[in-house]
Amino acid sequence: MKFNYVIYNAVFEKDGIYQVYFNAIGQFWKVPIEKATVNIKFGNGNPVTENEISKLDIFTGEYGQSGKDYIENLKNGTIEIKTNKVLQSYNGLSFRLNLKTDNISPTFLDKLQTLYYAHPLLVAGPVIIIFLAIYGFVIWYIFGRDVGKKAIVPEFNIPKDISAMYAAYIKGVREPKEILTIGLLSLLSKGYVEADDKKGDGKNVKYTLSDSKRSKPKLAEEEKIVFNALSDTGNIFKNERSLYNASNKILKLFENEYKKKVYRDNSIFNVAFIIGIVIVFIISTNANSGTAGISDSIFGVVSLVMVAIFFGIVLNTFFSIINNIYGNNSTFLKVVKWLVVLFMSVIYGVLNFIVIGIIMAMYTVYSKVIGRYTADGMRKKEYLDGMKMYIKTAEANQIMKFNDVDELVAYFKGILPYAAALGVKNEAIKLMKNTIKLYNFDESTYSYINRGVHFNTYDSFILANTVSRVYNNAYDKIREERFSTLRNDSGSSSGFGGDGFSSGGGFSGGGSGGGGGGSW
Repeated sequence: MKFNYVIYNAVFEKDGIYQVYFNAIGQFWKVPIEKATVNIKFGNGNPVTENEISKLDIFTGEYGQSGKDYIENLKNGTIEIKTNKVLQSYNGLSFRLNLKTDNISPTFLDKLQTLYYAHPLLVAGPVIIIFLAIYGFVIWYIFGRDVGKKAIVPEFNIPKDISAMYAAYIKGVREPKEILTIGLLSLLSKGYVEADDKKGDGKNVKYTLSDSKRSKPKLAEEEKIVFNALSDTGNIFKNERSLYNASNKILKLFENEYKKKVYRDNSIFNVAFIIGIVIVFIISTNANSGTAGISDSIFGVVSLVMVAIFFGIVLNTFFSIINNIYGNNSTFLKVVKWLVVLFMSVIYGVLNFIVIGIIMAMYTVYSKVIGRYTADGMRKKEYLDGMKMYIKTAEANQIMKFNDVDELVAYFKGILPYAAALGVKNEAIKLMKNTIKLYNFDESTYSYINRGVHFNTYDSFILANTVSRVYNNAYDKIREERFSTLRNDSGSSSGFGGDGFSSGGGFSGGGSGGGGGGSW
C-alpha cells in the first residue's frame, strides 16, 4: 500500500538557509515498524550535494525523545535515512535539514499558494474583498448611477400628484408617527379636520372632524386612510389601534408605489455580498475542520454542519419571534441579524471577524448607493428639491405675489404640510412672516392669517406629541398581545517565511507531518 502526501508550509527560510523540519514517521502508530527508509531529494530532479547540506539532525524514539537509531548517507544526490533497528509502538523518526542552495527558489505564486494552504483566509479574504469592490463599482456604474439629472430650480407651486405624506416618503421619511402627523396636517389644511384654539396660545388645541358642508379638495388615497381612522366622537385620536394600522397600511402602500414608479432599489445585486460572507464562512469552516486525517476531517465538517443546522433552527425561531413582535422591517431586527453574523464570525477567529466586518460595511454602503430613481421618480425628487429650495432661499424679490389675503392664506395653508414633510417647517413659517411684512397688514389681519393657516399647530409640538403618544399606546398594546400569544403557544406545544524556523534542540515528533494509526 502506498500513501502520497503533498505537504504545504513545511519549508522555512532565514538568512539564506532553507530548513525542512519534518516528522517523517509519526509517533502514533500502535504497531512496531520493522524498518523504515526516508529519502530526501529536490523536486526539480537536481541532486543534493554535500556542499548544500548546512546541517542535518535526525531523531528517533517516542514523542520528545532524541534517539539515534538510524544510519544516513548521501547516495546519488539523495539523502537516505534508514532505521537500524525496529521502531517500537509509538516510536517514530523526525529530521531537521538546513540547506544553502539555489535549487529552492519559490515564485510569488508558489508563496501565495503555500500561504493559502497554510492560512486560506489570509489569501482568500483580500481576494474576495477586492473582487466585491470591483463588482460593486462596475454594477453601480451600470445600474446605480442616477442619469438624466437636471438643475434644481425654485418651485413655489404645490404639486398636484404628490401628497405631503408621499413627499415625506420620497425624501426618506419611514417613521410611521411622522407620516401620520403629516397626514393630519394635510387634513387640517384641506378642511377635513378643524383646530379649536380658544386661548390662541397653541397649548390647548382641540382637533375635531369638520362638519362643514363646503366643498373640500380631493383627498389622496393615503389621506383617505388617515381620515377613515379618525374617530368622530369628539376625540379624533380615540381609535388608537386604527391610527396605528393606518400608518402601517400607508407605509406598505408607499413601499409598493415607490418601488414600481419612483425608485429601483436593485437589491438583487446585494446577493453577491451575502455569497461572499457565506464563502468566507465555508473557507473558515474547512480550515478549522481538523487535519489529523480524512476521517477526522469529514467528522469535523459533518459536526460543524450539524451545529450550524441546530443554530440555524434556533436563530430562525428567534427571528420569527422578534418579527412577530417588532415587524419585519424593524431596525432592531436588522441590527440583531447583523450582530448574530458578527458574533458567529468571531467564533472562527479575529481574521474571519475582520474580513466579514469589512464585507458587511461594504454591503451597508452598497445597499445605499445601488438604487436608482426612475425618470418619473427623478422628476418628482427634483420638484420637491425645488420646493425646498424656494422655502429656504426665497428673498423679497423672489417671494410669490398674492392678490389678496385669502389667496395668501390658501397658499401657505397648502404648502405648510409639504414644508413639514421636507424638513423645512421653520423656514416656511419664516417665509410666511416675510411675505406678510411685504403687504404691511395690520394686527387684525395678521391674526386672521395665523388662524387661517393654523399657525399655532405648526409652531408647537402638540400635534406631533399627541400622535406619538397614540401610536406608542397602540404599539405597546399590540406587542403585549403578541407576547401573550407567544407565551400561550409555548406553554402548549505562511510558507516561505521566517516564522517556524527551528534552531534549538530537536526531538522525535518535532516539525510538521507525523501521524499514525492502528494495524491493518
